[in-house]
Amino acid sequence: MYLKALEIQGFKSFPERTRLEFEKDITAIVGPNGSGKSNISDALLWVMGEQSTKTLRGGRMQDVIFGGTEARNPMGVAQVSLVIDNSDGIFDYDSSEVTISRKYYRNGESEYLINREQVRLKDVVELLMDTGLGRDGYSIIGQGRIAEIVNGKSAERREILEEAAGISKFRYRKEEAQRKLTKTEENLLRVNDKIEELELEIGPLREQAEVAKKYLILRDELRGLEISLWMHQLDKIKSTQTAFAEEYAAAKENLEAETRELDALYQRSELLRERMGLKDREAEDDRNRLSGLRAEEATLDAKIAVLKSSIENSEQRIKNTLDELNKQKERAGEIEESINAHSLRIDEITKREEALEQEFVSATNVVEGRSLKIKNRKELVAEANNELTKKVVELRSIDSRISLLSEMEKDYEGYTTSVKTIMKLAERGTLRGIHGTVGEVITLDREYSLAIETALGAAVSNIIVDTQEIGKEAISILKSKNAGRATFLPIDTIEPRKTPSLNRSFKGLIGVASDLVSFDDKYKSIVGSLLAATFVTETLADAISMSKANSNRLRIVTLDGQLINPGGSMTGGSASHNSGILSRKSELEVLRESRGAVAQARDSLSKDLETITRELASSEFELQVAYDEQQNLQSEKSSLLAEKKAVSNAKNQLKLLKDSISDDAGIREKAKEDLMQARQSYKRELSELNDKRCELADQAKDIEAKIKDAIAKRIEIEAERTKTDKAAQNKNTDLLNMQRICGRFEQKQQAAEMEERQLLDKLWENYELSYTAAMAIKTDLESEAKTNRSISELKRKMSALGTPNLGAISAYDRVSERYEFLAGQRDDVQKAKDDIISILTDITAEMQSIFKKEFDAINKSFSETFTELFGGGKASLALEDESDILECGIDIKVQPPGKQVSTLSLLSGGEMAFVAIALYFAIIKVRPTPFCVMDEIEAALDEVNVTLFAEHLRKISGNTQFIVVTHRRGTMEAADHLFGVTMQEKGVSTVIALDLEEAEKQMEELDSEWDSSIK
Repeated sequence: MYLKALEIQGFKSFPERTRLEFEKDITAIVGPNGSGKSNISDALLWVMGEQSTKTLRGGRMQDVIFGGTEARNPMGVAQVSLVIDNSDGIFDYDSSEVTISRKYYRNGESEYLINREQVRLKDVVELLMDTGLGRDGYSIIGQGRIAEIVNGKSAERREILEEAAGISKFRYRKEEAQRKLTKTEENLLRVNDKIEELELEIGPLREQAEVAKKYLILRDELRGLEISLWMHQLDKIKSTQTAFAEEYAAAKENLEAETRELDALYQRSELLRERMGLKDREAEDDRNRLSGLRAEEATLDAKIAVLKSSIENSEQRIKNTLDELNKQKERAGEIEESINAHSLRIDEITKREEALEQEFVSATNVVEGRSLKIKNRKELVAEANNELTKKVVELRSIDSRISLLSEMEKDYEGYTTSVKTIMKLAERGTLRGIHGTVGEVITLDREYSLAIETALGAAVSNIIVDTQEIGKEAISILKSKNAGRATFLPIDTIEPRKTPSLNRSFKGLIGVASDLVSFDDKYKSIVGSLLAATFVTETLADAISMSKANSNRLRIVTLDGQLINPGGSMTGGSASHNSGILSRKSELEVLRESRGAVAQARDSLSKDLETITRELASSEFELQVAYDEQQNLQSEKSSLLAEKKAVSNAKNQLKLLKDSISDDAGIREKAKEDLMQARQSYKRELSELNDKRCELADQAKDIEAKIKDAIAKRIEIEAERTKTDKAAQNKNTDLLNMQRICGRFEQKQQAAEMEERQLLDKLWENYELSYTAAMAIKTDLESEAKTNRSISELKRKMSALGTPNLGAISAYDRVSERYEFLAGQRDDVQKAKDDIISILTDITAEMQSIFKKEFDAINKSFSETFTELFGGGKASLALEDESDILECGIDIKVQPPGKQVSTLSLLSGGEMAFVAIALYFAIIKVRPTPFCVMDEIEAALDEVNVTLFAEHLRKISGNTQFIVVTHRRGTMEAADHLFGVTMQEKGVSTVIALDLEEAEKQMEELDSEWDSSIK
């Protein structure tokens, strides 16, 4: 044995520590749906490194930890340990057994252990590689994996076949080598990039360093010459500064004497300017007085003009007032007539309003009556619609159910493959003398369908034929097609059973089963042989009482499907009332009968709905007419109300206007008198203003004479000031000339000082030397001109060198050293790349050789296994591209016995599953895995193929240990050991062990003891 034990704690539905010992060749794990039996295969897959939560049937990895129940708290860690026998040395460990453990904590941390020592996931994967175990191996096979290998892409089958061929470790090493090669190439590319960058940099740096060295030599020579030249120039500047100072002092004295004379002329000019200002002010005062008189004169002229205009306006207003008084008398008469007309219209409107109020009340009563009628009609329409909808839905449901049941009848749903095969042949006319199944030829009331179906049992699908020869022919066809087994009832051979004689007065006894069904007389012997010896009772209590009274020798069935057999054994429990063949047939007859009544009710409701709908439409039209009439009355009422209000307002306005006209006439009479008095006052004021204007004209003439005299005196003073200003201007010109002379002397002195300061700044800025320090460096010069030429020549040479990079000298030394280092690295990386390529070539060649050899062996084994399981046919594996056997896809080609299949999708679900099982068995034969877990992979197979599967499992279990999660009886019978998984506590799985070999020995001992006791 290879797999010794599996320990689970806190994983999914296993909160308690659970240990499963695997000591037999074949161990079956059984249990009802939802009990957690598949969690055991998940645990095996998880402990071997599975990372996909989808494969583990979860949404996230925390889902593998027990999540708690109503009675239990959630756990914080899930742990699974797998104990594998290593006595044959399949793993590279010294110990006789290897324990692989995995823990996962709710905070996301995980641990992997091998023999209780912590390792990496990578170590677990490498340990299991090429053994068939692990997440990518073929040691754990589920229903999804079965479908995947057949329906999946051909390239996806490589993983399983490569694991079986034993090249997974080579591929892993190849992928590792390719990753290293990729990384090496990236490193080489980076080193080359850096070397190329340095090559681009080192050449210019070499040239820059050479230029920098030449530049430094020229700079030092230039420094000595410039310092000597500047010190020579400083000495010359100091000698000239003394002469400039003496000349400047003499010019300064002359300038001060001329300035004093100019100041005296300016004082005289200022005195004359003040006298001129005085005369200007006197003239200005006279002008202001004259301007005031002129303004007063203009004001009087304006007042005179206003008074003349006011007199004219007064006369015109008096005339207008008289005209208005005459017009108002005429307007008052017209207003009185309008007021009388408006009063008559108001009386007419009031009478019409009273009539409209009565008409509106009548119209409102009509609208309310029509609305109530419509409401009733709408309720009737809604009720009719609901009833019609229910009937339509009911009819559709019945039609759908009839269609479904008819199709099931037509397709012989519920019958075995063998029965379907014979009946299809009979329908096509290939096989004659077939009457149909027992279920087809009998009819019965629905209340007896479950009882009769229970009484018939499997016989309901027995096929009725004319003769034994026809039955023999049909059996031969089934054998040739490998289509299973069937029971045939020849009419010429079958004899009816006799109904046991008994007292028929038992409580609850309904009758003999054969009397409760209807059939053609030619099937009387068939039905009698099946049902004549079976009685039907209402309840199980009635059946038990009747059986005991007849010494337990009767076969009795109850209406709810409980069965008592001769001898007293009982068969019963819950049963579906609609799942059987006879129940389906009875239901179909009932549905067809009820459909007519439902359809008739639907049609009647539809007609009623049409009548009510028409009545509703008529009532709605009448309501609209009444509503329109009501709206018209309301509109007319509103219109009259508005008109009455407008007429009343107009009448009131006219009264106010009439009163206003009366009041206004008195006001206008008084205004006429006031205007006549004002006209006399204006004439008196006009005469006074004309006299005052003459006085102002005389005063203005005297002021104009005084202004002329002041202007003459100012002109005399201005002439004298002009003469003084001209003398000052001449003196100012002489002063400016002397200032320019002094300025030139001052500029020369400042220029010398500036030149001295510039030279000292040059010494400091260019060479950081003071005057004293420069004196120590100074050398004698032949001539200043020759020195300037030498300096110009040095600067020209330095300029020709451009802008030197003085840091290039040290940078060049640094880059040269880096370049030599990287060049050495590049050679090392290139050598490593060549070594990896050589290793890849060797690995690829070895993988091709191994895979080709193992692929051929698996292909041969697959062909043989397929033929064994299918009882014939052909099957093979094919590489899509022989020239690229390590990367190409792999196709599965099969031809079941008697079929031509162009693609796997044409196979039935069971056939595809059997093809996949054949391939897995073929792989295990060639490359046995230490153990293999199969999770309900035979679920899609029928009973016959399950038996073949179990037999083959037993055949190859010598080299591989099998753990089978199943619910099929044939597989359980082939197992040596059973683990039952139950969920007695909700959400918590419990494992119960049963050793079948030990149980079988105990049964043999019991049989032996029983035989001895009989003897």
